[in-house]
Amino acid sequence: MASNEDKKDIANKLRKYPPVLTVKEVCEILHFGTTKVYGMIGTGEIRRIEHSGRHIRVLKADVIEFLIAHKNDG
Repeated sequence: MASNEDKKDIANKLRKYPPVLTVKEVCEILHFGTTKVYGMIGTGEIRRIEHSGRHIRVLKADVIEFLIAHKNDG
C-alpha cells in the first residue's frame, strides 16, 4: 500500500497539470505513446471520465493512483 507521502510526492511533481487531463497530457506524464495510453484507457487500466463530445479526459487523481500502483514495475 502506498503511503500518503508517495501520493503527496507524485501530486507535487504533477502540480503544473490541471485536475482533468487530456490524452496528450497523460502521455507526457507516463512517458508512453498515444497508442499505449488509448489502449490502457480501452482496457480500463486507466479510467476515462464521461465528457461530452469526442474528447477523452482522465482525472489526474486516477493517473496518480496508476503511478503509485506501478511504482516498482520498473
